[in-house]
Amino acid sequence: MRLQKYVALAASQIKVDMAYTAWYWASMFSVTMRLFILYFFWQAVYENKTDVSGISLSMMLTYAVLATMLDQFRGGAGRELAHLIKHGGVAVELLRPYHLLDKLLAQDIGTKTSTFFRSTLPLLVIAMLFIGVDPPTSIESAFAFSISVVLAILLATLIDLLVGVLSFYTVNVWGLSVLQEAIITIMSGAIIPLTLFPDWFQTISLYLPFASLVYVPVAIYTGGIDASAIWSSILIQLAWVGAFFIFVRLLFAYAVRKVTVFGG
Repeated sequence: MRLQKYVALAASQIKVDMAYTAWYWASMFSVTMRLFILYFFWQAVYENKTDVSGISLSMMLTYAVLATMLDQFRGGAGRELAHLIKHGGVAVELLRPYHLLDKLLAQDIGTKTSTFFRSTLPLLVIAMLFIGVDPPTSIESAFAFSISVVLAILLATLIDLLVGVLSFYTVNVWGLSVLQEAIITIMSGAIIPLTLFPDWFQTISLYLPFASLVYVPVAIYTGGIDASAIWSSILIQLAWVGAFFIFVRLLFAYAVRKVTVFGG
């Protein structure tokens, strides 16, 4: 019964997302343009070259397509929590018969489910037809990639929720959100693979959770991570998910003790 209400919340969020067709077409256009910009950029970079740092053009284009797809699933729940805190809605939400974080996670799953079917799959078809996407290096890497993607999406949501919880202390998290976006975009490998950065930057990035958001799942797919290291990489992702889940819960439990609502 407890799980059923969260499933219902996720389903209702899918219906809400389906209603906003203008936003859907705008996001589709934006991501499609980004894909083609990356395509022409890497075509120019690889002109008269067979590889860059050991990465072929087809592998780089595959990386760019998958990274762009994954980047669509970043955040969402944290912004909703920040909005509730800033406008006082959190006080009412805390009285309702569910855990607020669980509700936000359920709604976020609904949003990401609709994003996958309405946006990610069509864009993947477009990319396969006009840009080219290499198949996974093996059946094992394809299976591991699927697990890694789920963990990456969960981790991205938890990081976003952490920023949202900080609204209890800062009220307005616009600056933190901008900083979060910048750090994740660079250190997750969402723009270019981490292997193209200097060694010191790679080392720092791989010790932080951000690489698990994009680089790890895509590198598993493309063979950038050796077969012997695939499952250890997934275990690291799982550890980050567990650590952020516990930390966000504890911080939220402490933060709700001091709810500040504008106007009263």
